[in-house]
Amino acid sequence: MTTTAPTARKSLVKIKDSVTFYPHQLDGIRDLARRSSFLLCDEMGLGKTLQALVVAAIDFERQWAKRVLVVSPATIKWNWFDEIRAFTNFTAMVLDGTPKVRNEQLDTYTARDFDILIVNYEQVVAHKDKFNQMGFDIIIFDEAHYCKNYKSQRTKACTALKANRKFLLTGSPLLNQANELWSLLHMIDPAAYPNYWRFVSRYCVFGGYKDKQIVGTKNSKELTTKVQSVMLRRLKRDVLDLPDKQHIIVRVDLCAEQKELYEQAQDEMKMDLPSSPTPVEMENALVKFLRLKQICGTTFAIDPALGDHSFKLDRVFDMVEEITQTEHVVLFTQFRGVQAAIVKRLEAIKPAIPIYQLNGDTPMKDRVGTVTAWGNNRPGAIVCMLQVAGVGLNMTQSKKCIFVDKLFVPKLNEQAEDRLHRIGADKTQPVQIFQLICRNTIENRIETILKRKQKLFDTLIEDSQWKRELYKALMEKDEV
Repeated sequence: MTTTAPTARKSLVKIKDSVTFYPHQLDGIRDLARRSSFLLCDEMGLGKTLQALVVAAIDFERQWAKRVLVVSPATIKWNWFDEIRAFTNFTAMVLDGTPKVRNEQLDTYTARDFDILIVNYEQVVAHKDKFNQMGFDIIIFDEAHYCKNYKSQRTKACTALKANRKFLLTGSPLLNQANELWSLLHMIDPAAYPNYWRFVSRYCVFGGYKDKQIVGTKNSKELTTKVQSVMLRRLKRDVLDLPDKQHIIVRVDLCAEQKELYEQAQDEMKMDLPSSPTPVEMENALVKFLRLKQICGTTFAIDPALGDHSFKLDRVFDMVEEITQTEHVVLFTQFRGVQAAIVKRLEAIKPAIPIYQLNGDTPMKDRVGTVTAWGNNRPGAIVCMLQVAGVGLNMTQSKKCIFVDKLFVPKLNEQAEDRLHRIGADKTQPVQIFQLICRNTIENRIETILKRKQKLFDTLIEDSQWKRELYKALMEKDEV
């Protein structure tokens, strides 16, 4: 019988005693600790990061390891730092900044002998030789499907990294064709998978133009057996009996373009925009807060001429691509510019993910039909304006929603959640609600206020008193 009760475990020096585990996590840790290198492909939300850190901690306990390199997308690099600090006693450093600053940080890392170094994939290309000289015992590749293209500089750099053990974490080990598995398997066991073309000739069917395109898979059972020998994958429906709603915070950083615009708007109450000959001034504090929230979404939301720069939407893209492999997803935002940027990014995916939109331009009579088409088609995404889709629609075909940003009023956000969590929903599966928040920004401040002052904002009436109270709360220094 499946249970989700947290379970006691043996104490480890590098893991905080306060940490508890679900049974599937303990089973995974025991399994993975006995392997050499592996693929951990648990479905999103099952705790791949924590399991990998505990396996690393076991190696430290056995004195098999002294240094760990974590390689992740730039958008979630600091998530690793946060989780390491929350759950472990490891010392960790995040590699960041200009090439000169990064080289100084690497010298500091070596001198102070940190346990874990956290880097992003692009930095591996620049520093792979230095990383190999530093002698890492374990390398953890998060979102390992970033290395699916064997030709890319990123993949070549990552496969050149040396370590006794490599942990590859991804909920999406196979996005399109079987050939994408080769680089992952090669990283785990280069002796067993030494050559890309030998692999594809064994497992891929060619066709199309001049028979040079991969159109299918052959020897599937053999390939499945080989993959399963190095992979652990569990699905939520198989291992969890979760509460009806599971709220998950996903923290990201501002990219350089966002940060520059954000600091200008925050400090000067005006912004220099390509589409305006003179600086655009913000009339009051609440307008300023809204502009800061837009910048956290994407620079495109402020002015399309700035282009679409956003670590947050980079992360949203990855999440949608993973989720829609097997199920539908709902995205909520309050800004049309953010919605437009998301749709443009998703429409560029080949093969395309079915994309639907709901905003003020969608006629009332067409809104239910749009939701129905989304729910009846193959897994896809519906990108919704909170002001339009927050009430009156049934989206129970999905068990996952992503709040790219939230309204100031908790009840309105809750009503949007209830588009998925309502009568007619499958009660055997929880609704997972992901909220993306930019660190060190107004978004983080607002989230703190909403939690600590729930009663203050438990209203749907945006009167002058409500605005005054909101402004007062945002200005309080002790809310960060």
